[in-house]
Amino acid sequence: MDVNALNPVDPDNNYFRANVWRWRGIHEFMSRACKHIYGRELDIKMAYNDGAGIPSDLTVQCADAMQGLYDSDFKSLTVWNPYPYDIDSDFKDAYVIPTSRLQDWIDFVRNSGGFEVW
Repeated sequence: MDVNALNPVDPDNNYFRANVWRWRGIHEFMSRACKHIYGRELDIKMAYNDGAGIPSDLTVQCADAMQGLYDSDFKSLTVWNPYPYDIDSDFKDAYVIPTSRLQDWIDFVRNSGGFEVW
């Protein structure tokens, strides 16, 4: 997934990329923290690469919510598997994501000024 910042505060941090395996974990993390902010419909759309994303007026609120979740539940972890029981065991390990990527995502969202997932 290619995620483009719409109006980045830091122009050098205007792009975020995650392969489809890792994007599922990033999206799941964001959904847990922020779905109540941007809504179920947008949450579903951001699972795909068709240009859906969070508008600029919601990015700081969403980044704050993700940072709170990260600090309370993820900061002490090195890696996280968002689907430890729900998927075929042959692919379970493909979804494991370094938790440092979650912090990278939070920083990107905070800086983005809105974004689109492509």
